[in-house]
Amino acid sequence: MSKLKILGIFGLGFLLGVILVSGLFVLRHAKMFKEQYYWDIQELTNTAYMIRDGREDQLVRHAEANIRQCVVAANSLWGDTETRLEAFSYVQRYYQRFNLDVPTDIKSILDRLPPRPPRDTNITAQQDPNSN
Repeated sequence: MSKLKILGIFGLGFLLGVILVSGLFVLRHAKMFKEQYYWDIQELTNTAYMIRDGREDQLVRHAEANIRQCVVAANSLWGDTETRLEAFSYVQRYYQRFNLDVPTDIKSILDRLPPRPPRDTNITAQQDPNSN
């Protein structure tokens, strides 16, 4: 066999491998997205159930526990991005608006936020018409 033929076979094999791995990655990512979407449907339905059942206090406790867990996890996994600053600032405003004590496990994280994040446009105005 000539070197050119061997190189062509190797290149074709490499290309097929790349295509196969990329396809598997896309399929796995699509499955994750689908599972997350179904989980969100269940979570929203559970929220509606709790509101209809008059269990708003339990729902708020559940939501606040999830906020804390998400802030702690996101803070340890990802760096300082604009999206992180916006999300964490929104959490900070939640505790300020309702005059709640910030839980100790996220207090130091929220205390390190700059006064106004770079893209802090109208999040509060869009989602909370009662805030200033």
